[in-house]
Amino acid sequence: MIEETTISELDPRQIKQLLAADKALNSNPSYSIEIYAAVLKLAPGCLELRKKLRALQLRMAQNSTKGLAGLLGKVTAAPFMIRGKNDKNPDQTLAKAEDLIEKSVGNVLAHQMLVDAAQSLGMKQTAVFGLETIRQINPKDLKNLKSLGDAYLEIGDTEKTITVGNEIQKINPSDGDAEDLMKRASVAVAMNKGKWEESEDFRSQLKDEAEAQSLEQASKTVNDAKGLEDLIRQAYAKWEQEPENLNHYRQLSEYYQRYGDLENAIAWIQEARKQEAGRTDVSLEEKERNLTLEYYDDVIDQWEKQYHQNPNDPDAKSSWEEAISNRKLYQKSQLESLVQRYPNDFGYRYELGVLLFEEEDFEGCLAHFQLAQKNAKVRLDAILYLGRAYSRKNFHDLAIEQFNLLKEEIQIMDDRKKEAIYELGCCYESMQKGEEAMEEFKLVYSADISFRDVADKINAFYNKA
Repeated sequence: MIEETTISELDPRQIKQLLAADKALNSNPSYSIEIYAAVLKLAPGCLELRKKLRALQLRMAQNSTKGLAGLLGKVTAAPFMIRGKNDKNPDQTLAKAEDLIEKSVGNVLAHQMLVDAAQSLGMKQTAVFGLETIRQINPKDLKNLKSLGDAYLEIGDTEKTITVGNEIQKINPSDGDAEDLMKRASVAVAMNKGKWEESEDFRSQLKDEAEAQSLEQASKTVNDAKGLEDLIRQAYAKWEQEPENLNHYRQLSEYYQRYGDLENAIAWIQEARKQEAGRTDVSLEEKERNLTLEYYDDVIDQWEKQYHQNPNDPDAKSSWEEAISNRKLYQKSQLESLVQRYPNDFGYRYELGVLLFEEEDFEGCLAHFQLAQKNAKVRLDAILYLGRAYSRKNFHDLAIEQFNLLKEEIQIMDDRKKEAIYELGCCYESMQKGEEAMEEFKLVYSADISFRDVADKINAFYNKA
């Protein structure tokens, strides 16, 4: 392990050398590079110095080639296989990588060698920097971008993780790895953890009975906590005997959910999805999505309660609003991914359409509601939302068709029919057809006087008359 440090932590004599090199940056950059490299060999953990050295190397290479694009032409083939991962002497590999980079800063294989060695030495920030440099040299290297996204997530920089995910999607819009990366990042934002997939934590909790008995349960929904703890231990013992059996993962997740520990409930489903049989199990993916949304709802409820208890606390209000925003971000990214991967699952299209409608993206939601009508379970709701979307776009004639369809098809005056007739009246109202509008409002009024503001509309009409 090599500890990452700053220039200010170096030996005073080394700092003095670096100051002299700084002064020669413009007049004698080759001298500066020589000093930077020499000090870095003695202090390989100094990331600040490594960045200064690399910036100068890249600048000189750009001046001598046709920009960064020209750097790639310098290394067309590797005469030998560069290794960094699982190296027995990663510190020596790190030094070797710097030597190769000094000869040709465009040598992507050398930068990857540096990344692998840094990861072996626990130098996470240095590994990130190495991946960033590769991106600077070759911004369309998808494999490197995915590694960079994972590295950002590992150090907790979710904002940059999402940025990298967007970069990948611009290059390849259908890249599933990018969707997964952004999903994990958005979850980490709200959870403020991003470590669900490190299964050692919850396994160690279960192995120690004393720790299992002290599991936190802020929102426990069952009375017999001791009974659930026993069930968890039994299920865990079965899982140890048959780790390939997905039913054990599901059972553990269910018990944790009932226990009120949603983090571990999600973690076990994630572990199940890593198994060979679980990678193609759509039900596991749906279970993880629903559990995650439930977790978001709990977080939102907690912040809402805290805000109502302390309405003058700006942090409580901002945290509440942020939790709501994070839930929407997660839900939208999930639904967009599901719709793309399962275009004929019209239930997902309906859900995404509702989300877009709530965001007032009335144009974007239309196609989803049109297709969602093929799903019998959501058909009537999809027609209602389709009419609403047309209405919000002022396509009142198209909206009227949808609302009339529901008015005729729904036999009982339930909330959905009342909603359709009320919206129908609003369309006529917007079209300056007051009499037609009032006929519709009267139908709703006669069935439910308290429905929305229909009573006010009826009273205003008769008062005016």
